[in-house]
Amino acid sequence: MSKGSNNDPVPTSTEQMKEIIAEEVGKAIESSLSGFIDKIQGTVLSLVEERVKRLEDTVNLMKDKTGERKGCSYKEFMACKPPIYNGEVDPIICQRWISDVEGVFERTHCDVGDFVAYGTGQLRNQAKDWWDNKKKEMGAEAAKVMTWDEFKVPFLKHHNPKAVINRIKEEFIQLRQKGETIDKITGIFMDKLRFCDELVTTEEQKIYYYYNMLSAEYREFMTPSKYETLTEIINTAREREIELKKQVERGERRAHDVNPSPTKKARTGELGKKVDAKGRSPSCKVCGKGHKGECRFKDKPCPICNKTGHTASLCPGKVSVCYNCYQPGHKKSECPDLVGKRDAKESPAEAPKAKASSFQLTAAEAKTEPDVVSAIFTINSIPARVLFDTGRFTGNTA
Repeated sequence: MSKGSNNDPVPTSTEQMKEIIAEEVGKAIESSLSGFIDKIQGTVLSLVEERVKRLEDTVNLMKDKTGERKGCSYKEFMACKPPIYNGEVDPIICQRWISDVEGVFERTHCDVGDFVAYGTGQLRNQAKDWWDNKKKEMGAEAAKVMTWDEFKVPFLKHHNPKAVINRIKEEFIQLRQKGETIDKITGIFMDKLRFCDELVTTEEQKIYYYYNMLSAEYREFMTPSKYETLTEIINTAREREIELKKQVERGERRAHDVNPSPTKKARTGELGKKVDAKGRSPSCKVCGKGHKGECRFKDKPCPICNKTGHTASLCPGKVSVCYNCYQPGHKKSECPDLVGKRDAKESPAEAPKAKASSFQLTAAEAKTEPDVVSAIFTINSIPARVLFDTGRFTGNTA
């Protein structure tokens, strides 16, 4: 019989004993580690929460001491130099003012509740009068709680009349480049484009209107279908403008062909109309004849001076020869021999002038003559006495 009196199973080998011991040790270690980890997590979280609370208390204490307000002060707002609006009934100026003021709101981190107070502080003249009347109409308390979006509704309605916006849309459709630089005409185009959202809805339509607005010297080197954005065609127009200026500097193009002034272009147009009415082309500066296109004598040297730019008939070094006296220096029409004869024929002999006769009479004689009448006149600021005597006349100065 065995010594053990209990009913527990007795291990039969050393391997089984090792397995049992390892299992029991593992359970003990696992239970100890889980508790240790939980304790560490709890300690760390409590420390973090305490630190965050201290920081919040410090920030709140600093705000209480300094009296810090939410947003920016009016002084900080004015330091960014917000624009002034005088009340022009011009949608472009009005919209640009709103955009610029809202940009200052964003840069200064201005509080939303201060938008109306700060923004309306930049109104002047008629715009200020309108806002004063509007505040009286709605009441001071309602004006204080008004939001910026609520302010813009009556503001735009008054300063952006529908009739003026419709006129801008018509100007946008009819806009054409007439001597302006690319940057200037692009600025005009962009200003009017912002009011044509219903008319121009896609990037392709923007490119189309911009292309049609350009003058012929730009359009002939551009294809609108190959551009995907408006910026691409604008940059291409700028590159073309630079190339045109280089052609002028090289003498390949006349200066007035590149961005001519509106006044000069108008004169050119009037001259063209007169020429078309007469049915002939203007005289060429090279050959002196009327023709279209480039002159074929442009690059040919003159046979007299061997220089280009003119023909022999217009050469400044050409010597005229008279066909009457065959002497150089003048033409036949200017020949002294013919001019002298022509003047002699054209000037008839002058008729002899009648001689004037006068009858003089002294003052003493005039007194004795009863038929003599005496009068005093002023001739060239000199007083003169005139005596009239039955058909006789005399004049003596006093």
